[in-house]
Amino acid sequence: MKIMRKPVINASVIAVISIFYSIVFVVTSGHIELERMLNHKQTLSSGFWNGWSVFLKEGNMKYIGFIYIVLALIIVILSVIRSKNYDEYQISVLVKSFIVAGAVMVFLFPLAFLLILSDPNYSIEFMMFLVVAHWSVLLIADLFFVIRCGKN
Repeated sequence: MKIMRKPVINASVIAVISIFYSIVFVVTSGHIELERMLNHKQTLSSGFWNGWSVFLKEGNMKYIGFIYIVLALIIVILSVIRSKNYDEYQISVLVKSFIVAGAVMVFLFPLAFLLILSDPNYSIEFMMFLVVAHWSVLLIADLFFVIRCGKN
């Protein structure tokens, strides 16, 4: 895991994935095809999912994309400012956090599949929520990690 020693490597990976998600969110936000796929007339008796569907239909995903870019920039700046490499303990924490994030995503896919089978009308909403929840938690955790490691 020598590659993980450099804080810039962590920041680069986080930034690339965040930029990808941001582009997807900004481009699809308010797109007519996405709006058409989200037109369900609130068939689900869940205030949360109906609210999330309205949030997506109104094109608000672009704001989440912009937040991802800002958080990624903060992580990159803090990582560039940090002049020394991570030690073995910090590398261990970073690698374990990426493994846990990957494992959580792997376990969430069967749940997503089950929910899509139960109500395919809300499959886009569920997948968007899954991506947003997963990457938001990972971004915030990585930001705390970078801030914590910068204090040492």
